[in-house]
Amino acid sequence: MKTRLLLIDDEVITLKMTKMMLNQHEFDVETCLSTSEAISVLTSGEIDLILLDISMPTIDGFDFIKLMGALHIRVPVIFLSNKNDEFTQKLAISEGVKCCVSKNTEIAQLPAIIKEVLNAA
Repeated sequence: MKTRLLLIDDEVITLKMTKMMLNQHEFDVETCLSTSEAISVLTSGEIDLILLDISMPTIDGFDFIKLMGALHIRVPVIFLSNKNDEFTQKLAISEGVKCCVSKNTEIAQLPAIIKEVLNAA
């Protein structure tokens, strides 16, 4: 059975490119353009891991993590970000995010990072 991922990003191109890459690595990827759409997916299906853009228009990644907690949704999260600063990474880890992946420099390593996070869970 394939690992089911939920990819949440408000950039269509990023969604399509990332999904295509992850599909090539045998992941089953569901995509959402908004956090409200993502909550609907999370409450209706089995997701193994969430890939979440930090900078979303209505609810940012940090608020989404809090919303997941309030809804008792316990799925590991990897943040995807254009920023790669230490403050954001430390804050994310303190909020329970498994790791932060830079869209600019680390996206090619994403399949290996996903496998590492899931093996540690």
